[in-house]
Amino acid sequence: MSEETYDIAREQYERRYMAALAQRIRAIREERGLTQQSVARAAGIASDMVSRLENGHYTSPGLRTLLRIADGMGVPLALLLPELPGPAASPESTLLSLLNSVAQRAQPHELELLLDLAKVVIGRDRP
Repeated sequence: MSEETYDIAREQYERRYMAALAQRIRAIREERGLTQQSVARAAGIASDMVSRLENGHYTSPGLRTLLRIADGMGVPLALLLPELPGPAASPESTLLSLLNSVAQRAQPHELELLLDLAKVVIGRDRP
């Protein structure tokens, strides 16, 4: 792979990642019933920063900013970060990433239900 091709693939990956990050931040904020202004205030950041990040106009937030936003929403930083597969990911790894994302948001009793459901589904396909 040429350096130019690699740079293009990396740039595309970064754009997809930032779009997914923006969607996750918005979804978590809305799920918690918070406004952009209340998150910014709780995070101690400029009020337009959350809006710009959610709308894709703030494309390189630092770790400190993301930590503050997570803290302002009362969630761990890991919950904000999307897990996108790399450019050549298999369909299986994409599905595993999505399953992992769902599992990270589940409460303990929901995890038990998901595990029971998985056992039924997997057991159904085997003799």
